[in-house]
Amino acid sequence: MSGTSTQPTDVLVVEDNPGDAKLLRHHLRESTLTGDGTGPEITHVERLDAGFAELAEGSYDVVFLDLGLPESDGIETLERFVDRYDAVPVVVLTGLNNHERAVEAIQRGAQDYLVKDEIDGDALARSLRYAIERKKSERELRRQKEQMEFFNSILRHDMLNGLEVIKMRAELLERRNEGQVTEDAGTIVEWTDNIIDLTRKVKSVLDTLTDDSDPELQPVDIVPIVHSQAERVRGMDGDVTIDVDVPDDARVVADDLLSEVVGNLLSNAVEHGSTSPDSETHRRSVRIEADVTTADGCVVLEVRDDGPGVPDGTKERVFRRGETGDQSGGTGFGLYFVHSMVSVYGGEVDIEDNEPSGTVVRVELPTA
Repeated sequence: MSGTSTQPTDVLVVEDNPGDAKLLRHHLRESTLTGDGTGPEITHVERLDAGFAELAEGSYDVVFLDLGLPESDGIETLERFVDRYDAVPVVVLTGLNNHERAVEAIQRGAQDYLVKDEIDGDALARSLRYAIERKKSERELRRQKEQMEFFNSILRHDMLNGLEVIKMRAELLERRNEGQVTEDAGTIVEWTDNIIDLTRKVKSVLDTLTDDSDPELQPVDIVPIVHSQAERVRGMDGDVTIDVDVPDDARVVADDLLSEVVGNLLSNAVEHGSTSPDSETHRRSVRIEADVTTADGCVVLEVRDDGPGVPDGTKERVFRRGETGDQSGGTGFGLYFVHSMVSVYGGEVDIEDNEPSGTVVRVELPTA
């Protein structure tokens, strides 16, 4: 229900004190935020079981729930309600102005927490509307998470298994050494490897986004990772030069996907740095510098290229899903993956101009 909506709202009040319930009804009906003075449709019951019965028979947009009821008291009242009707937005009512209790109520599923002695009509009406909107957002987030879990299962069971089968068959053809068949099979193997690699990265991000538990992070030395990924990327293009300047070791808080993060940063520098500003089809030589430094409890990785750079208007969105910048095509997954994983590690990533030309991508990670 939006702030300008005039649609009637069905409200259930579970309150064992008739005087408090009457005052609540008065506030809701007289609020300047609820329209012409008629206010929402209000049903009052005095017990939690009676509230359950009402919810079983009818539909309510929001429930105002007193924590002190005859059959239960305190947070237990809220827990019993949420266990039965977690899809209905609930606003907790209490006579105690207790900040810790308020935080706990929100954590246990309440959309808001109101102290009876501090309630007025407008505050009550705002709480009602916000509770409904918050619950809508919560349901939408839950739906999106379920969708991500569904697509994650498809990636894990269907796409990866199918691609592995295709790759094995192509490798058999490749080993036959039959001219054009061998060449075509090699192309299939190469593209299959690329798709398998991308699929695993997507799966890693989905695993992170859909996992309610804290990620399993540990100390990881970033120095050998930078060296190995630089060596790998050097083989991507004969016109690429990569200089590495790192200390003997630099441990950060991360996981085994840190190698993919560094690899994506370097690959992105090659892709965008080697693209000609005049034509997407003309390639140019590119020089990349990968530096690691430590300071103030952070390890900083900077990847610099001498390419055409990133326009100021694009810098803020290059880490968003699907963005590829203005100089090249592709899926736009690389930097989005970097941003997602660096956030999981508790770090930060940004992009700025290199001097005299090119781009610097700067990643800060907590020191282990």
